[in-house]
Amino acid sequence: MNAFEKKFMLMLEQDVELPAPPSDIESEIPGESPDFEGTVDAVDDVADNPGVSWRKDQNNNQRATIQAWIGKVSEFTEFLNGTEGESVQKQLADADCDTLFNEVSRSETKKITRIAQDLSALQESLKGYLISSDDE
Repeated sequence: MNAFEKKFMLMLEQDVELPAPPSDIESEIPGESPDFEGTVDAVDDVADNPGVSWRKDQNNNQRATIQAWIGKVSEFTEFLNGTEGESVQKQLADADCDTLFNEVSRSETKKITRIAQDLSALQESLKGYLISSDDE
C-alpha cells in the first residue's frame, strides 16, 4: 500500500463521534396536521393561449409529415434491400449467370446495401425526433 492508501484506511477505521442534536428544538406534536382550510384550491380558469395552441398544431402537423416520411423511407428501403417479393436485391440475387442483372449484382450489390443501410439509419433518426417531441 502506498502512503495515501494507508492514510485513507486509517481515516476509515477511526471512530468519529457525531455531534448531539440540539435539545432546544421543539419536536412536532404527533397527530397534529397543518391547517389547510384557509388555502384556496388551484383554479384553472385561464383561457388557452392562441400562441401555444398554434405551436401545438404546427408541431402535430410536422409530426404527421415526419411519420409519412418514415413510411416512405421504409417502403423504399424494402424496395431496395428486401428479402422477398420484387426488391432490387432479391431480383439481382436470383439473376441467371451471364445476364445483365448478374453483372449489376456483381458490381452494385454493396452499394445498394449501403444505401439501404443509410436509409434505415435516417428512418431511426426520424423516429428519435418523434419520440423526443413527445416529451415537450
